[in-house]
Amino acid sequence: MLLSLIALLGGCETTQATTARAQVESCNQSQCHAAVEQIHYGGPALRCVDCHGGDPNALTKEGAHVTVNVSFNPSSPGLHILTDPPLVDLAQVPTAVIQFLNPSDYRVVQNTCGSTTLAGGGCHSIISNNSMLLNRATLAGQLAGGGFIAGTQGKTPQFGVVPVQDPFVPPELPPGTVTHLEPLPAQVPDSVTSTLARAYYPVYEQLCAECHLEREGQKIPGRYYLTGCSGCHMTTSDDSRSASTDPTQNKEEAGHPMRHRFTNLIPDSQCAHCHISHLGRSLLTRGVRERSEPDGDTLAGGKNKGAADPVNAVPWGKSNYMKFKGMLWEYGKPWPYFLEDEDGTNGTDETPPDIHTAKGLACIDCHNMREAHGSGRAQARMDQELDVRCQSCHGRPGQKGKLMSDASITFDQAGTALGTDGPNPQTVKTLGDGSVQQRDKLTGGLHPVTQITDRQDKKQALYNPRTRMGCQLHAGTAAVRQALKAEVNALAAKDPVEMQKQFPGLPPNFTFTEVAQETDGRTECFACHNTWTLNCYGCHMVRDDRETYISRVDGQKRAGAVKSYGLSVLADALALGFNSRGHIQPLVGTSIFFTHIDANGQKVIDAQPLTTGEGLTGEGNVHNPVHHHTVQKIPRDCTGCHPSADGSSNTNAVLRAVGLGTGEFTFTDGAGKVHWLDRLLAGDYDGDGKPDDPTQLGLPNALAGVQRLVGTTHMRQPGVVSGPQPGPLDLETINRVLMNKVVPQRP
Repeated sequence: MLLSLIALLGGCETTQATTARAQVESCNQSQCHAAVEQIHYGGPALRCVDCHGGDPNALTKEGAHVTVNVSFNPSSPGLHILTDPPLVDLAQVPTAVIQFLNPSDYRVVQNTCGSTTLAGGGCHSIISNNSMLLNRATLAGQLAGGGFIAGTQGKTPQFGVVPVQDPFVPPELPPGTVTHLEPLPAQVPDSVTSTLARAYYPVYEQLCAECHLEREGQKIPGRYYLTGCSGCHMTTSDDSRSASTDPTQNKEEAGHPMRHRFTNLIPDSQCAHCHISHLGRSLLTRGVRERSEPDGDTLAGGKNKGAADPVNAVPWGKSNYMKFKGMLWEYGKPWPYFLEDEDGTNGTDETPPDIHTAKGLACIDCHNMREAHGSGRAQARMDQELDVRCQSCHGRPGQKGKLMSDASITFDQAGTALGTDGPNPQTVKTLGDGSVQQRDKLTGGLHPVTQITDRQDKKQALYNPRTRMGCQLHAGTAAVRQALKAEVNALAAKDPVEMQKQFPGLPPNFTFTEVAQETDGRTECFACHNTWTLNCYGCHMVRDDRETYISRVDGQKRAGAVKSYGLSVLADALALGFNSRGHIQPLVGTSIFFTHIDANGQKVIDAQPLTTGEGLTGEGNVHNPVHHHTVQKIPRDCTGCHPSADGSSNTNAVLRAVGLGTGEFTFTDGAGKVHWLDRLLAGDYDGDGKPDDPTQLGLPNALAGVQRLVGTTHMRQPGVVSGPQPGPLDLETINRVLMNKVVPQRP
């Protein structure tokens, strides 16, 4: 999901010296790499050796190439083949060899893409230095999140797949900044004392250390990518086979980029090679989701079944899969695994693609340079690396879009042409008539960008009273919300019928209370406009010491292979909570239960919920804020979060949304205790000190008390000094939601 490498396409000055050097190089003579693509769009005509090393004047392969004794592909006879290499093996490969195999690898990038002298001009040193600090390179936030979930550490990152030491540490750092990371230990640190946490630790070296830009992706359909800068800027096809004009390339072997060519026009398919992990947004934005696993953990001798997929669900088409080992596969799953429609008989797509994707926009049209390459500081979580919001383009009630991110980064197109530096025009800009337009980067198509202010102004053709009321109430400033409520109350007192006409959706005789005590709205736009939200309830991880695994950290064989058994994947099970900015948005569950079977086949830990670094166990583990990227123009119905004013039954939807739980999705642990997987908070309604069943009591108008049962791996964003901590809704917010009854907006 990366934007332009602006400097990559023209950051080095073309000189007569570099042109002369390129002419004497033997690598691209007719007997070898004569037809290989030029790596750059513009800038100097780089010699092969400027990036890969070697001898440009040699006339034999052996003399020209760097001497290597390892390869990542089996088509290199006589070499040691590194298949799924652990971190320790990668660290031991000589840097000259790494540079020869992939000059953009982060281990050598400061000598190549990040060089300040290469080819006679300064290249991409700032971008390269920043990129190496991103979570996608260090895995710091993901490892900290996993450690927090399992109770091996707090939320602040301690480890990375590579060590990090920031040499330029100012005296004061914003919260969330990471200045030092130790390399991920292969075995559990002595500081971890919990028996459950120590037993769980092998999960990190088997699963967590797999996906990051310090190692290549898997050579399976849809999962292959290169390391370093090339992981994004040198695209790979889903079958990871070469289509290069270089005659030396093996076109039948998996594990190669499509062409020897950097690009800023990064297709969504490239983003998907990484962002397709569990509940991955690259699938959701296309209107596709994972299946449930109805067998649950019964294959491991457990007691839990999962939710069955809808009877008339439509599988994602075969054309989206690749032939692999005699079968159709994509993203590590065989056909027909993914679903594109919940019911193929009703003429309605319950899981439509995101409107931005449907209109032809790509990931790179929103996610900017800072998000792609970093800010120069390592951040604790990936969400702290993001600074583009819905309101960056669409504005908010009373304010047009600024057409730039929170960090004041505009949306630009790297327009460098071959051999030139070229312009980098803005892709989102205001036209002469005041309207806003976006040019997409892949096709050049033009798209109107609706301003929320135009939908709330009665004088504008785009005015929509539902938009005015919904957006102002949920996301307006205190003054905007107060004015709207006062207008509704005045009109209700004067003419209730006219009030309902001007404010459709409000019940008869409705008036707002506490108008004078208004606060800023804190609901994210996509809390309503993500019209379907994927959730996964229940994950049972089983460590079996009778089976061995190879550590992806140190390459050692150990007892304790881990398998994961999922339960229920739901296409629309909305739960709300606070994000790291203190705003309300959807949450996605990570309810993990763990079993440890020893070498004698005995269950020393039997399906127990993990305990977080905060000591929370409850109904599973954590629920993290997530943007599902399933935005639609018309938002979800109000009754998905608020009680219905017309008496229709939406109790379970509301109970799930506010975190009180429904009892529909459960996990029975080894001790026989039943956990409600959609319960984030427990309410004690009768005051006896025990959580009660809200489905038996009906929707309470006020709660006597709320106990937090689950947490989140997220921390407050830098600069957010007040408001609720990330995690489930608080008592005040729950009461506000339950007290505001609404009329359904549509069937």
